[in-house]
Amino acid sequence: MATKLKKWALRYFRYYKDKFIFKLKRYTIAILTSDKSDFSIAFSYAFGTLIALLPTPGFSTAIGIGFIAIFKQLNKMAVLLSMLVWNGITIIPIYWLSFKLGKFISNTLPDVRVENEVLQQILLYFKQFALGNLALTIPISIASYFIALVLLQIARKLRLRKVEGRRKITA
Repeated sequence: MATKLKKWALRYFRYYKDKFIFKLKRYTIAILTSDKSDFSIAFSYAFGTLIALLPTPGFSTAIGIGFIAIFKQLNKMAVLLSMLVWNGITIIPIYWLSFKLGKFISNTLPDVRVENEVLQQILLYFKQFALGNLALTIPISIASYFIALVLLQIARKLRLRKVEGRRKITA
């Protein structure tokens, strides 16, 4: 029974790993072949990172799709790629760091006083988490803009060289 379960789990893991890699490749190719500017794509990726890192677990993709529908300047694939990169597994350490950083930052701020002790603790933890999340999300989003811009320019140059190499061979 245990070996059947292990085989099933391994097949299940491989299926979702392959599905994840397929989507990652598809979105990346769609971005590289896009006619939008590098700056627009990098901004879209950074915007998607901002939305994905904000504490809206489960709703970040819906929020991202809503912004894509409203703002036509955003590159759809870049926003979706950022949502794919900042998935549930990668977001857990960010949320943990958010809480730790917020705990450090909120020591200097006065606490909100409430009569109910449970509500007092909830507000304290929320304040710590929200402050830490903002302190982490904004720099990560800005850094992701520059990283996406550099990677996009490198990838487009490599793709152009590859296409030119094919043209020389066929000519």
